[in-house]
Amino acid sequence: MNITVEDGSQISEEAIKELEKHADMIECQCPSKLMEILQKVREFREYTSECIDKYPEDRDTHKWLRASAINLDQLLSTTIIQLARFEGFIDGKNQIVDRGEGL
Repeated sequence: MNITVEDGSQISEEAIKELEKHADMIECQCPSKLMEILQKVREFREYTSECIDKYPEDRDTHKWLRASAINLDQLLSTTIIQLARFEGFIDGKNQIVDRGEGL
């Protein structure tokens, strides 16, 4: 599987699920924690999208918050991919590194 960002900016849900399978390759929980933060950011982005329609008087504020959440998603997505490279989860071509047995 090729782990890349969708639309040049965000890592796909499928890629996150695949990386989660490999997060135990290192002792610390940094990859898992980053993926948890990314999920929270995505939940917040969806929440602000709902607020845009629900609270028209605060439309501009919620559009700004949604745009900020998208920027955070992009930053976290590229950070997760770089970390996966550094830790050997994926290779230079963004392919999952075969762990051998069990997967």
